[in-house]
Amino acid sequence: MARIYLNDGWGFTEEFREELNFSNCNVPMKEVRLPHTVKETPFNYFSEKSYQMISGYRRFIDASNLWKDKTILLTFEGVAHVAEVYLNGELIAEHKCGYTGFTIDITKNLMLGWKNVLVVKCNSMEDVNVPPFGYVIDYMTYGGIYRDVYLDIKEKTCIEDVFAKPMIPAETVLPGEIRSAAKMNLRLRTYNTEAYVEADIKIKNPDEKYVVSAKVYDDEYGLTLGETAEYAKSENISLKVNAYDIRLWDVTFPKLYSFIVKIYEGDTVIDEFSTRIGFRRSEFKKEGYFLNGRKLKIRGLNHHQCYPYVGYAAPKSLQVNDADILKYELGVNAVRTSHYPQSHYFIDRCDELGLLVFTEMPGWQHIGDDEWKAQAVENLKEMVTQYRNHPSIIIWGVRINESVDDDEFYQKTNEMAHLLDPTRPTGGVRNFKKSHLFEDVYTYNDFSHIGTNMGVEKKSAVTSDNDKPYLVTEYNGHMYPTKS
Repeated sequence: MARIYLNDGWGFTEEFREELNFSNCNVPMKEVRLPHTVKETPFNYFSEKSYQMISGYRRFIDASNLWKDKTILLTFEGVAHVAEVYLNGELIAEHKCGYTGFTIDITKNLMLGWKNVLVVKCNSMEDVNVPPFGYVIDYMTYGGIYRDVYLDIKEKTCIEDVFAKPMIPAETVLPGEIRSAAKMNLRLRTYNTEAYVEADIKIKNPDEKYVVSAKVYDDEYGLTLGETAEYAKSENISLKVNAYDIRLWDVTFPKLYSFIVKIYEGDTVIDEFSTRIGFRRSEFKKEGYFLNGRKLKIRGLNHHQCYPYVGYAAPKSLQVNDADILKYELGVNAVRTSHYPQSHYFIDRCDELGLLVFTEMPGWQHIGDDEWKAQAVENLKEMVTQYRNHPSIIIWGVRINESVDDDEFYQKTNEMAHLLDPTRPTGGVRNFKKSHLFEDVYTYNDFSHIGTNMGVEKKSAVTSDNDKPYLVTEYNGHMYPTKS
């Protein structure tokens, strides 16, 4: 098992041509590396049309003969916004979301011992019938292969997906439920408890001769805190791993653990999956938001993933720096990934810093036709399944930001989020009152303050169900002259 990054050695042209698929292609191409933007833009005052194009990317994959009888997976973490992927002239995948990743099993398509031609047709036009497009959008959408691309070389039997659900027993008394809240930080430093992880593991080509093991591992101290195993007898396996001496993930002390799943053939590890997890009790209640038993005031900002000059093509260092700025310079404890899922590097850093995250499905105000809605539901599925192991994420946004009510559509998105992740509540950002409410939390953009009235409206004046939790997701940011 090995991961090979394919971020170097790409050719790029602003005009896609079919000849890119030819082995003897003579199309002039600029040499680029990923992450990449289709158009470098000025610092300000440029047209959104400048990055709207149907461009082409091309590179070779040297496929080793040692990969015979292996599973070969090709992953794109982000291509904005509609991607067609070709291998040796054959269309092998199409993906219609610029904000989620996608993986292609190229085992049968790859020619071993040869230089294989990999081509991506990248459509960054804003006239495609996929979210967030279809009407006006109040943010730049850019274009390009702007996140990592890599190959995973695995055995035939391998791990496809792991959903790790860290749990704290309901009867456990948490630090915030003990009196003297002023000593909360001290308690978090010293508090430890028993906990467990419920893991849903998906196996490709299962076989009872293999054993699947799962463990909770403390990287800081080099300790295994709980482990269990079972035969790989079916595609879907559920394991429960009991753990001890667990410290909590919190906004002040965000303790992280590794959840490691391995497949064994005898004593040999043939595949391994590792993800970071955090144990915390996160609850939206009628009275407010509670983390690890104590009521916590959420102070947050919206975050877009674009940067001057490079658009969306920001490397890990910039993603990490943005989270650091939010935490250490702006002093917030929460961030909303407006209005789409963002880089795992950014969310990873939120995990490390204890920043609470509200992440939402791509879109802005507009709801399209049935085909558009079906794609929106698919985007939501990808968002939840790709990001649900991050402890920093505390709520899913399952409505198109500031869109009108659409009961059938939003019943479907709410049900889908709960099906894929029963551990987190749902919300959906509105800019109007008394909206139809299928989500767990009424989330609302409140721009009522004009300087002479109350800062925000009363919850009872806005929500359609006063017994459900309530969250203000934007507040007066548009009212100040901060935009040129």
